Amino acid sequence: MNTVLPSPVFYTIGGVLVLGILIGLSLMSRVKTARAGNALSAVCTAAAILVTMYNYEILPAWMIWVSIAVGMVFSLIAAAKVKMIQMPQVVALLNGLGGLASALVAILSVMQATDAFSRYTALVALVIGFLTFSGSLVAAGKLHKLLPQRPVVWKGHTAIIVVTLLATLAAVVFRQPLIAAVLSLFFGVAFAIRVGGADMPITISLLNSLSGVAGGIAGIAVGDTMLVAIGGIVGASGLLLTQIMCRAMNRKLLAILLGSTAAKTAAPVKVSDPADRSKEEPAESALTPGGILRSAKKVILVPGYGMALAQAQSKVKELADQLEANGADVKFAIHPVAGRMPGHMNVLLCEVDVPYDKLYEMDAVNGEFAECDAAVVIGANDVVNPAANTAEGTPIYGMPVLNVADAKHVIVCNFDTKPGYAGVPNPLYENDKTCMMLGDAKETVAALIDALHGEDKAQTAAQAQDANDPGAVLQNAKKVILVPGYGMALAQAQSKVKELADQLEANGADVKFAIHPVAGRMPGHMNVLLCEVDVPYDKLYEMDAVNGEFAECDVAVVIGANDVVNPAANTAEGTPIYGMPVLNVADAKHVIVCNFDTKPGYAGVPNPLYENDKTIMMLGDAKETVAALIAALHGAAQTQTAAPAQDANDPGAVLKSAKKVMIVPGYGMALAQAQRNVKELADKLEANGADVKFAIHPVAGRMPGHMNVLLCEVDVPYDKLYEMDAVNGEFAACDAAVVIGANDVVNPAANTAEGTPIYGMPVLNVADAKHVIVCNFDTQPGYAGVPNPLYDDARTILLLGDAKETVSALTASI
Repeated sequence: MNTVLPSPVFYTIGGVLVLGILIGLSLMSRVKTARAGNALSAVCTAAAILVTMYNYEILPAWMIWVSIAVGMVFSLIAAAKVKMIQMPQVVALLNGLGGLASALVAILSVMQATDAFSRYTALVALVIGFLTFSGSLVAAGKLHKLLPQRPVVWKGHTAIIVVTLLATLAAVVFRQPLIAAVLSLFFGVAFAIRVGGADMPITISLLNSLSGVAGGIAGIAVGDTMLVAIGGIVGASGLLLTQIMCRAMNRKLLAILLGSTAAKTAAPVKVSDPADRSKEEPAESALTPGGILRSAKKVILVPGYGMALAQAQSKVKELADQLEANGADVKFAIHPVAGRMPGHMNVLLCEVDVPYDKLYEMDAVNGEFAECDAAVVIGANDVVNPAANTAEGTPIYGMPVLNVADAKHVIVCNFDTKPGYAGVPNPLYENDKTCMMLGDAKETVAALIDALHGEDKAQTAAQAQDANDPGAVLQNAKKVILVPGYGMALAQAQSKVKELADQLEANGADVKFAIHPVAGRMPGHMNVLLCEVDVPYDKLYEMDAVNGEFAECDVAVVIGANDVVNPAANTAEGTPIYGMPVLNVADAKHVIVCNFDTKPGYAGVPNPLYENDKTIMMLGDAKETVAALIAALHGAAQTQTAAPAQDANDPGAVLKSAKKVMIVPGYGMALAQAQRNVKELADKLEANGADVKFAIHPVAGRMPGHMNVLLCEVDVPYDKLYEMDAVNGEFAACDAAVVIGANDVVNPAANTAEGTPIYGMPVLNVADAKHVIVCNFDTQPGYAGVPNPLYDDARTILLLGDAKETVSALTASI
């Protein structure tokens, strides 16, 4: 192939670019310089591609540019849509694509090879590339739960792998590229399918290394020194990472590849239910989570994959801030394999501005647990399981773990008490000094924050009832102005804001929305978001039309707005917002601020509104704080009628006394992804002695079997799922039917409303139950457009709003 650059020039440029990539990798090893290192490596890699194309005179080839453009567009769209929680499987896919690219280069090299060395080299690259591709697809499938996450071991698995490997080598020796390709693809599946659980991060690191090795060997086959060098760097760095991961987990790489760590199991260890222990042991106020944390001087927080799944990192940051404000020394203990890949926890915590110097690796922090007053575990299991030190023959035996068990007190915010991926019961859950807070991590950490404040709130309840109780303030308000901002847009909280407005109007208040021209990222942003959730146009007021009314309003509620309500714009000369017209929120009699935190907005100017005596701060995700505001508004109203509502209209009282309960899931449950919360509700009802069944309507979801799949995903037993014909006769005998996000399929109007789309359609006989609890988003008709008389039935209790939140509240009330 012809070249443009003289060899010395090409090699010099290549050497500089390779050095740049190495420097970038070095920078990526330190948190503070990781972004710069990533950018430097990416730029040098892109430059290497362009220099190579120029040197071999293929820059004018338009098909290459079309391919690059398509790849860039696809990757940019995918990168924008992928959540951080999905990053491990994305890394696995990228490893696979790297292997596939090397294999495709190798195929062309095999076809064009003129000597034995080039042909054999290309065949080796083909084999490694294809096994990397198939193995990475399996790894990504396991991580994304498309394949079983636990090891899958075939009969004679090791023999199959050995025979396949020998056959692949024979195909290379006898120059049979097609056979070698097929065998290597199968080999990748065979070795990756039986790796699972805690060993998966090691496998991904190894596949990353193999993708580099494949690229380097492909470079040898085509005679490109830069590809050889960069492939070697990727291969070496991936191998180093694999070794680090193996040491961190006390694993042997060969044992993982041969599946020997997955094959061993230990005798099961009985783990008692925390609820049973609470009955046996008298509760002491000093040992409540709130009591422990209020008196703690040193606290270590241990994040795990459960925190990532629940996206609870912002709540964990809030807990850390509150503990520090309370005078505690707070550190985060990071286990190397706490997430799905190295650095997973670090990235999640840094995203919510946890300082780098608060994050401690296992070796640096493990000796401090014995001195700390409380260790708080958030969604971690295997990495804190003390059985790793004692349970011989189990997959985690000998694996270094965080010494959480040495702390004076342990608070565990895990979804349940089931074993982790390794399948080994955790004796930490049975320890007398452990407080269990089971459920979704975001909710349990929020409860922990509330418990931390509990004592102070109790001491000042009388004063807070008037001026600082948002429920009392809103209950008494006759005129309310809601101020939406970009934080509302980020949290997608507009439906909650609409619900708040509806509740206020139902309470007799006059409600208006004040729209600042630059409240969003472009003019009209807030208007569009609010109109999407059916806020009437005539409720939306531009700044000039509404600004004079703040002085007369009882409450101004700010949702995710900062600079546009900052009164410093009128006084802080020399700042970016000085002289900018703002909404006169500060003139209102009371101000409730539902912002993520108290940091300055984009202009960087502190907001004195936050320090005002008439301001009530409700910090955190806007969707959650507005939901809490709605609950507070209900709470204030319910205190006036608590006695009559206690029996028939108290969902907790209804479910506590229920002996037979039917749960009816619908599409609203699917939209809210509330199936875990529904499973938790069912478990709690069964623990309370109730017989629980799930009633499945054939068209409850968007296709047959939709509800079954969602519920089975969260381990609802198959024998609890009953089709309509099998269960419909039992509603009359059940004490309570709980509807979650279903409407048309439970609408009794189907039996009477002639001429409507649902007339004659078989529906679930929910209306026959003694009590009905409806956890729907609102009381509007379903897709058929037919009002549901169930909502007006005296036996029906309505819990309106997001299904995940209402079902969680229902569970907490039992």
